[in-house]
Amino acid sequence: HKQPEGGFYCIYRKRAGEQPAFAMPDCPGITETLRRHALMLTGVGVDFIVADSTNIQSKGEAADALQLRPFEVLAEEWLALQRAGVATPRIAVWQNLQDPSGDLWRAYVSDNGVYVNPAYEDLIFKDGSGKKVFFTTANPTAALVKQIEQLGMVVVTMWAERDRFAQGEWAFFSPCMAPGRTFTTSVYSDPSKPCGQSATRGSPIGNALTVSPSYQLSYSSLPFQASGKLGGLTLRKQFETAFNLHAQGAVDYLFVGTFNEHVAQPQTNPYSSNPAAVSMGLDGDADAGSLWVDMFGDGITRDLEPTLEDAGAAWKLLQSCMRVLKSSGTCSGSTEECCELSPEAKWVNVWSLSNGKDHLLTVDQNERSVLAKSGWKEICAPFGGATAFCATSNPPSSDYHRSPFLLYQGPLAAGNSAPVHRCLSAGGTHFISGDPSCRGAGKAESILGYASTKRSSETPRQLALCSAAGAFRVSVGGACDGDQVLEKLGFVH
Repeated sequence: HKQPEGGFYCIYRKRAGEQPAFAMPDCPGITETLRRHALMLTGVGVDFIVADSTNIQSKGEAADALQLRPFEVLAEEWLALQRAGVATPRIAVWQNLQDPSGDLWRAYVSDNGVYVNPAYEDLIFKDGSGKKVFFTTANPTAALVKQIEQLGMVVVTMWAERDRFAQGEWAFFSPCMAPGRTFTTSVYSDPSKPCGQSATRGSPIGNALTVSPSYQLSYSSLPFQASGKLGGLTLRKQFETAFNLHAQGAVDYLFVGTFNEHVAQPQTNPYSSNPAAVSMGLDGDADAGSLWVDMFGDGITRDLEPTLEDAGAAWKLLQSCMRVLKSSGTCSGSTEECCELSPEAKWVNVWSLSNGKDHLLTVDQNERSVLAKSGWKEICAPFGGATAFCATSNPPSSDYHRSPFLLYQGPLAAGNSAPVHRCLSAGGTHFISGDPSCRGAGKAESILGYASTKRSSETPRQLALCSAAGAFRVSVGGACDGDQVLEKLGFVH
């Protein structure tokens, strides 16, 4: 998956004098870890953090080890830093309240919990009126919300993949929007095509907008079910929305998600009957039949904390975007990294079309439209998500491995990318090749774009030229399905 730059860490520590039955050891390096995090977060301008406590709703050993006690330790350590003159963000909890019998929430707001312990009065995040803010998930139990509000606190609902922004619901990630208010994982390098993610209006504490380096609509390890980081393009385009709304005075809070979730795990595959419906890049792997939801390697992650894999690139980009937000608030005339697209952030959509006799790839939307009107069939994104392409659901393997993909618009640093030529054979059919002479079997019509020479979760699918019954064909992520592999052209998004 991926590893934090400073190594893996945890922040559980037993309470003084406590010997819990599950005998979990104290985590090493807690003070150093939380000091590092405080300095990073305040350094980039973060005012408060929200701790995810959404999985477990009732008290118990697992809840104490995974949710409650780490939040208490965070409060203990950051209070100590504040007393030593080191600034920290304020803190809030995000607790699931869907189960009416759930009682974990009480541990935060009663019995000398962090929210009511006088020592932490100035550490808890408060709204503009001075009320402590308690975040909860979608569809909370109204009676539990009322009990928390009766303690003088304000409850804010936050979830994702729900278009309830107008109802005051926050989002811990917010997808880009296509026309018709449709969530999309299509993120465009074209400056005329904004991300346009929705802002929360009229929440109990004000308006909010979320930005993140990636987001997902479903299983992120399936094609186009997550945007991916796209070399920083997703975060840049989401900040573009933030700059525009900030200039209008329309946002009270900018929510940045997320800092350090890191952990991801495989889930049961609902499409297991289709041999092609596997996690991208895991063809032939024992885990290929499982799917990942939230994150899938460093290329499809919402995390911003530096990792060994990204060498701090996402965090550096966030720093740049925050500088723009807090200074001019616009990219106009700015040379900040946030305002300039690197070659790794410039992508082209590659449409896939067939007329029964010929299979053609194009990056020209006008050509796509002309061909569609003359009887060519567009082969759709296999599970939808990316509205740049047509959508289907769980197609047969033959279409799955001819589905659309993304290429880099131009070459990357030497050795990191390879051109993909569109070729026309002497017989009038199309194929692709890394060879500008098209293997001596035709002539090059154009360079579609550039494939990565390295497999990653950003570019997990192998693009190959295959030979089947003496004819060329393209394979996306399928290793030619047993046919002869003529060329491996690289890896694509």
